[in-house]
Order: sequence, then structure tokens, then C-alpha cells
Amino acid sequence: MGFSTSAATAVIFTGLIVMFSFTLGTVVEMYSDLKDAALEVSDSEYDRQRTRVSLVNSSFNATHVFINASNTGEVNIDVDHLDVLLNGTLETERVVASTVAGTSSSIWGVHETLYLEVTYTGANDQTRIRLITHNGVSGSKLMK
Repeated sequence: MGFSTSAATAVIFTGLIVMFSFTLGTVVEMYSDLKDAALEVSDSEYDRQRTRVSLVNSSFNATHVFINASNTGEVNIDVDHLDVLLNGTLETERVVASTVAGTSSSIWGVHETLYLEVTYTGANDQTRIRLITHNGVSGSKLMK
């Protein structure tokens, strides 16, 4: 075995070692990203399982719908990320007043009551109300 064969073998092995080190770094980083994503999904699912919204009562007049709901879960809910559907139509932009336990807080705490006033002219006893939280959990009821 001559010098050229030994040099070629050394170059090939050096190349394999360099390639392996780059591959290992990429695989470790990818595994870390996947692990973080799985933990985030797990946390989100845990919050979703602990979130409950109960519509207590509702009423309406010619121009507005009034909704009282209770946070019966174990997670605080951000009112700014709460969606309101009336008869399947998104009416979140038409909320003119919202209070949590009588104050203008944007955090709806556990066992607190949320009051919403929505501008809506088509309400009747058969109007379906649905509140959807930031994590997809919803509560619904008919107006009556």
C-alpha cells in the first residue's frame, strides 16, 4: 500500500468525520425542536381540557343581545381573544361592552361571570349563542 492510497483513505475518513459532525448537529437540533413542539402541544391540550364556559343567561331587545357567562373551568381566559357567534355568524367586532365580575378587566378568572353586550338586530327566542375561547373550547345555548 503506497502513500497515495494511505493519503486517499485519510482524506475519505476525514471527510466522513466532518460529514458526520454536521449531520449530528442537525439531527440534535431537529430533535430538540420536535421535543419543544410536542411539549407545546401537550400544554395546549392540557389547558383545553381544563377550560369550560357555561352560558348562564341571555336576553335581547330590538338592537342588542345581553349575555352572562361563567368560567367554570380551571384556566383564566383572555376576553380579548374570545369570539362571539350569534346564529353561526361571527359577531366579535360588534361587542360594545364587556365586564368581568363588574369590572372592565380583560382577564376572565375562574368562577367569575362575564357580561357581554352585542349590537345585533335579528335576535329572537331561537337565536343560538356560542362563545369560543382562545384555545377552541366553546359554550353555547339558545336565547330562551
